Amino acid sequence: MVHLSHEHHHTLRVHLHKLTNVPPLVATTDGNDTHKWGGGKRDPYVVFTLYVNDDNEENIEHTSAAVPRTLNPTWSPPAVFDFSLTQAKALSLYVTIHDYLNGDSVLASTLIDVDAVESCCETPYRLGSNALSLSWSFGFNKDIVGGVHSLSDDTVHAVFYTAGHTGVIYNYANRTQKLLQGHCNPISCCTVSEDKRWIVTADKGQDSMLVVWDATTGNPIKTIFNPHVDGVQCLDLSPDAMFIVTLSIATDKSNRKEHAQEIKLWEWTVARDDALYVAAVTTEDVQTCVRFNTYDIREIMTNGAQRVIFWNWAAHQLQFYSPPLSQKDFKQTIGAFTQSLFVPDSSQAITATVDGDLILWDAAPVKTNASTLVHADKKATKIVRMTGHDKPMAINFLADMDGYLVMGCADGAVRFYDFDFRLVAWYEDMCAGPVVAVSFANVDATPASADAFTVPEFIVSTSNAFILGITPSIHDEYDVEKRRGTLLMQGINDEIHGLAAHPATSHIAVSCYSGTIQLWDYVGKRLVMLRSFDSDKLRPQCLTYHPSGKHLLVGFTNGTIKIVHASTLEDVATFRQARNPIVDVKIAADGSFVAAIDASNYLYLWRSKAMAATDADDLDASDMWSYIGRCKSHTKPITGLEFGMSPDQQALLVTVGEDRMLVDYSLPRSSVMDGIILNVPPQKIEQSATPTTCFWHPDMAGVHEDLVVVANDEYKFKQWNANNKTCRKTTLSPTYGGPLNRVVGLLKLPLDGNPHKSMGLIAHPGRISNVAVSFDGKFFVTAGGNDMIVNLWEINPPALDALEAQGGHDMEPYTSLLEGGADGKFFSEIVDYFYFAQLRTQGESATAARDISHRIPLLEIPHVMRALGFYPTELEIQNMCSEVKYSCFTETTKTVDAVDLASFVKLYTNHRPVCGIGKKQIEDAFHILSGLRGPSLKWADLKAKLLTMVRVVCGGIVPFHALGQGEPMSEEELSSCLRALLGDEADMLETTMSLTSAAFADKVLGFEDYEKDVEVASVL
Repeated sequence: MVHLSHEHHHTLRVHLHKLTNVPPLVATTDGNDTHKWGGGKRDPYVVFTLYVNDDNEENIEHTSAAVPRTLNPTWSPPAVFDFSLTQAKALSLYVTIHDYLNGDSVLASTLIDVDAVESCCETPYRLGSNALSLSWSFGFNKDIVGGVHSLSDDTVHAVFYTAGHTGVIYNYANRTQKLLQGHCNPISCCTVSEDKRWIVTADKGQDSMLVVWDATTGNPIKTIFNPHVDGVQCLDLSPDAMFIVTLSIATDKSNRKEHAQEIKLWEWTVARDDALYVAAVTTEDVQTCVRFNTYDIREIMTNGAQRVIFWNWAAHQLQFYSPPLSQKDFKQTIGAFTQSLFVPDSSQAITATVDGDLILWDAAPVKTNASTLVHADKKATKIVRMTGHDKPMAINFLADMDGYLVMGCADGAVRFYDFDFRLVAWYEDMCAGPVVAVSFANVDATPASADAFTVPEFIVSTSNAFILGITPSIHDEYDVEKRRGTLLMQGINDEIHGLAAHPATSHIAVSCYSGTIQLWDYVGKRLVMLRSFDSDKLRPQCLTYHPSGKHLLVGFTNGTIKIVHASTLEDVATFRQARNPIVDVKIAADGSFVAAIDASNYLYLWRSKAMAATDADDLDASDMWSYIGRCKSHTKPITGLEFGMSPDQQALLVTVGEDRMLVDYSLPRSSVMDGIILNVPPQKIEQSATPTTCFWHPDMAGVHEDLVVVANDEYKFKQWNANNKTCRKTTLSPTYGGPLNRVVGLLKLPLDGNPHKSMGLIAHPGRISNVAVSFDGKFFVTAGGNDMIVNLWEINPPALDALEAQGGHDMEPYTSLLEGGADGKFFSEIVDYFYFAQLRTQGESATAARDISHRIPLLEIPHVMRALGFYPTELEIQNMCSEVKYSCFTETTKTVDAVDLASFVKLYTNHRPVCGIGKKQIEDAFHILSGLRGPSLKWADLKAKLLTMVRVVCGGIVPFHALGQGEPMSEEELSSCLRALLGDEADMLETTMSLTSAAFADKVLGFEDYEKDVEVASVL
């Protein structure tokens, strides 16, 4: 806990009251009276850093000696910071607890805004206990119409918006965020109650949700699961905040009969999870907007691009009518509809179009037999051109405020009309792009005079990713600059691909396809610099910082690579050797080489003319690099490009690709004359899996060789010796139930397949396009690509210690991966087979006393694996045995010739396939073996293929093993397998004319179809 006090307006006194909630705070005492946390020794101390969010001021750091060598300090002097009054509004306190005994690693941390000093004293801060916790979101969902809302009142200055699958309450006065987490899919729509008390969000996709949040605390109040099959298209909240109306996501036209669009009315304040009323939308025009009548909530209006539907639930069911609208009636073309709105205190409604027109819907009152007036069905009575008199100009957003019609337009203007459609006020100089949302503060707007135009302060959101704060009186300003409003937030306006963290400061660089590069300070939460390129010529694709931090390397989609200044983003040097999009660019840790790969699988290499930093200062930065050349060492896309450093501090470079090759480049021998030289020919590292990325294993205890770790799409990490290219170890990587392109996590080294040494979470609702780590290891940054969001995650690695401790020791974490666990039948089978293998080793018919060594020789490993249903290839067997044999060689220089039960279980869980082989794989294998796409294969031909392992390639016969794609069987092996599978019926197979893949799987293999009902998680 951290207590703060504010004295004399220029002194901050920080007092550590009590150290709690630092995971895993499990105090134990051994014989030496040494405290242990989560099984490991800890020696914590606290560092307080006062960040001044001003480029002209320096940060103030204070290290406390208050927590020496004890879990519960009884003496803790305060840390005192003095600062000027000009600094007072730009201060943040960063509190970290470090571990002296473990390399000063961070045990826990938090960032406290000094403006919140009073609340900190009342409720002391608890430092986060999650290994990864979302700290900040940069950007917002700019394309949601009506997706940004003002939450401001007389005391609060905040806005609500969505960022991917997260709701954000952003207090722009003190630069803080409350992050509303819970959705797994992208949030598709949101709204806020008139009193700013409630926030409603909904998403689209499978397992969608609708959530009502408390706008004050940010806590979820009501969650409705699966409100619609594919999620929510749009929604609205009634003026009394009692009812929510939703429209479902429209499905493809081919499926509309099965899943027609529907409208639902929810009474969320009562204890029920189903909708109050449901109705199908019968029109083929997909409805994209829904609004309550603010003066009669029993009326609802929806519109699509061509149809408007009026709904009414006064009769305790949703009834509707859709008035026709013909272009002949008004003798003009009518553009697609955008938004609709009920006219306050009337029977009228209006609909806006992409051409800048407003369609007025009205109905004449009709007297019934009971002498009461009711309104007949509405029909279009008038079309008025509101904007774009010279050319069509879309009206994107409609709202009513204090008797005014508010229009957000595609020309970037916000205009106010009365409901006789007379222009009252206009804001046309914001220059921020097409307006998609306008929202007003919850304050009283007192008019200066009876006829003065007065509305509350409001915010404007645009499709160019700007949020502006507007004071209504600025429309009277003469100076154009004063009529632009106040920029509250600038987001990211296109798909994000490039992301890089500065190697020495709290800056991150972000690039997107609009041609812009943004430089953010992730501690101060400020946009520091922006540069825009012509997106028609230069679209930045990838970024990386020079190790010195002085320059930023930018790869573009036209093949250009630029080196720009890290602070000003001005050009320093330009490489134009490539003609295809640059996919990735990297620089060696000593700055000696730059490597890049393009979309055509070429690798480009440049050497620095200054091999030492002192020489670099004397050279012209624009002429510091020599182009070595390019090479095409992969036949398929390159998925990993990584520099490393050898023990003698020489740069190393490796790549992996979808062609399953590992390529090692000889940088010292590469030159302008000789081009790029390889150390050895490309090494085949996979038979069926596809490498997805690679990295150099960091230096740590127990690692005595240069290792390249390669991850593949079969959820494995393989460690390869960089010198002899042998596979040192294969371990299970985290799966998290499926594809990992939305998930980020932490994994504790060393890699051993322990599932309790990692954690993961959904970082973005769609594919993650890039990641980066801050220079101090405190923050992890993710870019969401299409969602145009960058998330900042606070890292707390010691939280993994608690997870690891909970998972048990030795064999326990691995038996949890087996069906039934340590008490299950499958583990009992493993024990039985393991001890039977010992009997086989000593001879099954031996009469001498058995020597129970609890170990089996390496030669027995493949037999036990096959008995358990895992049939490794010969290469996999070789890798497994080599892994065990040389597991201790670098430490003891001795080989291992036997394995115990615990080691065998680890070996089995790490090497067995995560996903079982299904009939689809059998069918694909039949197709490959035959070289033709046919329904069946003659047994004689299939037998010949299995014995020789050849395939037809371009009309010729090529052995599979020559391609690194197969291993032939001997006649004896094939016969033995068939006898084991079919018994006495094995001989009958010779008389079989032909076999289909399905028949082979069912009749011969007795195959179980894993694809039907077995998920990845259940296999684990």
